Amino acid sequence: MSEFRITHEIHEVHPDIREKLTETTIEAINESSSRSAEDAALVLRNRLGEIGVNMSEEACLAAVERIRSGKTLRFEIEREDGGDARH
Repeated sequence: MSEFRITHEIHEVHPDIREKLTETTIEAINESSSRSAEDAALVLRNRLGEIGVNMSEEACLAAVERIRSGKTLRFEIEREDGGDARH
C-alpha cells in the first residue's frame, strides 16, 4: 500500500491535517475526473497548495492513479527524523 507521509510536527500544529488532506485530495480528483491523470495531478497539487501543503508532481500523480484504480489512500504520520509516530 502506498503511504503518503505527514511529519509529526505538522500534525501537532494541525491535528486535522490528515482529514483535510484526504478531503481535498478526493475533491480535486472528483473535480478533474474527465481530465487525464497528469492534468488531475496538477489540479490536486494546486488544491493542496491552497491549504498550505506542498506535494511533488510525482506524489500527486501517484495519488490520482491510486484513487482512480479504486485503491485507498492513506496518510501516515512520521517524525521529521524518520521515526514512526503513528496515532
